[in-house]
Amino acid sequence: MNLVYFTVGFNPEYIKILYLAIKSLRKRNAVDVMIICDESLIETCSAALKEFSNIIIAPCENSNDAPDSSMKKLQIFKYDLSKYSKILFIDSDVLIGRSLDCFFDGIKEDKLYSSGEGISIINSLVTHSLLNYTEDQLSFLEKNKIKPFNCGFFGFLNNSVMKQHFDNILEMVKTHTGYFFYEQSFMNVYFNLRNLTDLELMNRSNYIIGFRVSEIPDLNLFFKKSFRKNKVVHFAYSLGYSEKLKMMKKYYNLFVE
Repeated sequence: MNLVYFTVGFNPEYIKILYLAIKSLRKRNAVDVMIICDESLIETCSAALKEFSNIIIAPCENSNDAPDSSMKKLQIFKYDLSKYSKILFIDSDVLIGRSLDCFFDGIKEDKLYSSGEGISIINSLVTHSLLNYTEDQLSFLEKNKIKPFNCGFFGFLNNSVMKQHFDNILEMVKTHTGYFFYEQSFMNVYFNLRNLTDLELMNRSNYIIGFRVSEIPDLNLFFKKSFRKNKVVHFAYSLGYSEKLKMMKKYYNLFVE
C-alpha cells in the first residue's frame, strides 16, 4: 500500500484549500491519506473532510507560525507507517487531475523524488539554501548538475534509510540559528549536498507544473494555452490565502472534472 500526506497548521483558513486538494485527489485516487494537523485544528479539519474515506488525521503540536507549520511535513516518520511502502507529500495548494500511480511506480531508490525549479542553485540561494554554502559545496553542486527543488510535491520510500534522513533534517532545524526559507531550505541543503535527489520522475512530460502566478499578466490566457487535464498543478507563489483559494476554485474544472 501507498500513502499520500498533507499538513495543515497555524492558519485554519488553509483547511478550505486542503479540502479542495483532497476533493481533486479523490476523483481518480483511492489511496490512503494522512493529514498532519495542529492539535487545535483537529476538530475543524475532521468536520471539513468528513465526506472523504480513508483519511487519517494525525495530531501534532500547535505551530507557532507559518515556517514552523511547514516543518511538520518532516515529522511523517513519527506516525505509524507500517502498512505503506511508498509515500507522497502534497501541499494543500495543489490540484490533482490524474492518477498518482505513475509517481508511486517510479519511486525505487533511497532518494527524494521531487520537482525541479528550472533554475540554478546560485540563482535560488534565498529560497533553496541556508545562505551558507561554501565555495567547495557550490562547486560540488555545479559539477554534479544538481538543481534546486520545490518542496510542495515529493515522494520517497518508506524505510529506515529515509527515516534517518528525515530525522537528520529535523536535527538541522533544531540546531540552526541563521537564515532559512521554510522547510525548503533545509531539505534542499541536506539532499542536494548528498546528491540524493531525483527530479526526472516528477518533471517528466509535465506531470507536475509549478508556476509563479504573480508573474503572469493574463492568467486566463495562460491557463487556456498551457494547461489541459491529466496534470498535477501547484498553485505556488500566489499572493496569500484568499487569492490562492480563489484561483484554485476558478480553474478546478480545467484540470480535475
